[in-house]
Amino acid sequence: MLSVICLLCLALPSTAADGNRVERQLDSLFRESEQCYLKDDYQQLEACIEQYNSLFLKYKDKIRDADLFSAYYDKMCGAYCYGFAEDEGWASYAEEFYRSSLKVFEKRVKTNNIKGMHANAVTLHQELAQLYYKAKDYPKAKAQLDTVFTYYKYKLVEASDLYTPTYYLTLSQLAMCNARLGHFETALSQIEESINKYYKKQKTNDYYEALRKKGKILMLQADSLGASDYKKAVGCYRQYVNERYAAIEGELIGMNDSQRGQYWLATHQFLYDCCRLGNHAPEMLYDLALFSKDYLIRKNATRSKWEQVRKTLGKRDCAIEFIQYFGRHDERRMGCLVLRHNSKRPVFVDLFSTDSLLDVSVSWYETIGIALTSSESEDKNVLYSYPELPELIWTESLMSAIGDAEKVYFSPDGMLHQLAIEYLMPDTSKTCYRLSSTRHLLQKRTTPKLESALLCGGIVYDTNYQPNNKDNDVIAYRFLSSNISEINYLPGTYEEVSSIYTQRNAPLDTLLDGKTATDESFLRLLKRNYKVIHIATHGFYGERLGIYSDIKPLSDDKSMSKSGLFFAGSAQTLTNKDFDENMFDGVLSAEELSKQDLSKTELIVLSACQTGLGHLTDDGIYGIQRGLKMAGAHAMILSLWSVNDKATSLLMESFYKHLKTEDVHTAFMNARLDLIHSEFSSTRKLHPSKLTYAPSSVSYNQPQYYNAFILIDAK
Repeated sequence: MLSVICLLCLALPSTAADGNRVERQLDSLFRESEQCYLKDDYQQLEACIEQYNSLFLKYKDKIRDADLFSAYYDKMCGAYCYGFAEDEGWASYAEEFYRSSLKVFEKRVKTNNIKGMHANAVTLHQELAQLYYKAKDYPKAKAQLDTVFTYYKYKLVEASDLYTPTYYLTLSQLAMCNARLGHFETALSQIEESINKYYKKQKTNDYYEALRKKGKILMLQADSLGASDYKKAVGCYRQYVNERYAAIEGELIGMNDSQRGQYWLATHQFLYDCCRLGNHAPEMLYDLALFSKDYLIRKNATRSKWEQVRKTLGKRDCAIEFIQYFGRHDERRMGCLVLRHNSKRPVFVDLFSTDSLLDVSVSWYETIGIALTSSESEDKNVLYSYPELPELIWTESLMSAIGDAEKVYFSPDGMLHQLAIEYLMPDTSKTCYRLSSTRHLLQKRTTPKLESALLCGGIVYDTNYQPNNKDNDVIAYRFLSSNISEINYLPGTYEEVSSIYTQRNAPLDTLLDGKTATDESFLRLLKRNYKVIHIATHGFYGERLGIYSDIKPLSDDKSMSKSGLFFAGSAQTLTNKDFDENMFDGVLSAEELSKQDLSKTELIVLSACQTGLGHLTDDGIYGIQRGLKMAGAHAMILSLWSVNDKATSLLMESFYKHLKTEDVHTAFMNARLDLIHSEFSSTRKLHPSKLTYAPSSVSYNQPQYYNAFILIDAK
């Protein structure tokens, strides 16, 4: 169980305190838990539940309406369990808690002879509908929404326009359920009523969401009735996309990074739906991929078109936008859009079912999915040595679309962010370039000047750190302080950065190490605009849980706070219960990194564990990668799993050696080849049979070593 940390500081009442004070505190915790649920912050939600339960049990006799506050508790628990509802067991718990709470509110309505429903009962019916919809039990979801709709229809008559927004929102949700049940005429009638009678007049976010739902309904109808009906879906989505682009660009003005992230999560769902249109609308899909992958990392960027990308391609070049989407049966699928210099339009290639691919066995004891998410480096050897893996990713249809291209520029999506597919290309005559977006090809190609470098390593984490300033990512601190017990020193990182520092011998370089390598010192040095930033340290990331679906968008996100890097003093601050969480804490989260100005930094190397990872979404990856791109960084070298100290040091030293005469991409690929063919002489080992000491060596010719790092946005 996670440690209890709550934003609300409560002074527990004495035994003589009246029940009103206890009830106010419980009510505050309940309201806070509602916000935690909407923000997808289940760690904080759990803390609220624990504190609520402790307070309720201690002062139960002082509370006049114990049944009400017991119902609040069940509602909170239902919301927490819903966050894990992908697991059938958790879904059952969520349903049980929701229904237990619902009984209390329904009983109160009957007892007090109130017409309609209690407000909390309405919410619970909506939450149950969301739970059932997510579980694909559409009849049950519809039954819950029918109850809510009947209530709002009654209120609409009684109170004129007071309940109009919720009335039409419920109607649009009912339309989605009817479409899922094959009642297309009813669904289209309901969504048309929502759009024309209310949303079209308001032109709010709900209007665009209703347009998206209409497109989804038309697509579901086309799935059922035939390909000719896709034209209607394409037309609806084109209207939606064109209007949405303009609205998004207008609404971005004045937003900060956090607001952009929250706004995008509430508006991005159309990408999953549109991608299923495939070759019915490949131009629109390519533009959508460019827009969505660029949205969160570029401020005030002009909208890009697929034709612009095509014009940058040479005769032997190819650009690929991978896209993750939901297929006809709501299974997660991976597809891609392929561009050549002579393409009349992008070519859509449907690749594979993501879940089916993850279930493929690569050994007698593990699947691709297990090996991909494993923290054990040896599992990467099993994964990347699986002989059929290259053809499962670079399928025959995809290779056919690539044709005779020699340079393949690709932008990954979904699970492909976690897989170094550039090293799996079956045609060795082709060179792969990983990009955050193929829009990157529109930028002028220049040879970066790497005359200055900030090298950070040999960090002492367990040192007494007395920060001077307050500007900390509190969410990151709470996440880590609940999960970190110790942070081990990495001796190889000092050898790495000091060796590179000596090798470069550049007067503008700075070496930051030991106890002085705090987050404050690092941020202060960033203002010197180094061309290269190299950090050798521990990294971290945590997955974000999703609570949204077709009928209920997500409104907030905090996952950028759950990826980052450790600096000096972090072990001390994160385990100090008396530490002021508002002060700098020796940790830089992706959220904090995103606020820096790295626009003049040509290359960032994060020689740390799992720096390339983060929460996967349909529009990219939430983590350090996105944080650095938001800050304006150009090329990046990041890791995909926990890396070996010595192998990493050898790779990086070789990379900087090649960098003296080669471009970044060539230098990195040659350094990787050097690692494959290198051997490291270790300490002398006792020979078991001869009882004598003999020198031993370690070979790094294994995927766990040479596939651990990826290079992004280096052309």
